[in-house]
Amino acid sequence: MNNLDISIVAPVYYRVVRRESTKWHFIIGESFYNPLNLPRLSLDDLFAAYSTSMCEVARELLKINGGKEGLYLVDLMSKNYYYCGNTTQDVKSKLIELGVGREEPLTG
Repeated sequence: MNNLDISIVAPVYYRVVRRESTKWHFIIGESFYNPLNLPRLSLDDLFAAYSTSMCEVARELLKINGGKEGLYLVDLMSKNYYYCGNTTQDVKSKLIELGVGREEPLTG
């Protein structure tokens, strides 16, 4: 699985992270809500805007399920961390559980 396999659209403060073997892969993704009206930032700058770093987030994620392989969701604004599963649908389900998005998009 590479970064192009992930197509999750979420608020700018939610980040998807993939654990593969012993490495963390921070997915760039697209945002639909940007409450601080931040310009499109590098991942390092985005994490800094929320007073954290990718290193700090990786340490927190390692505490969840012992760093099991799969997809994780990070809420940078609230500093909450979630293990989602192995598919993008698992991430989408977690976002819906957290009140972001809906199962069926509005049509018309």
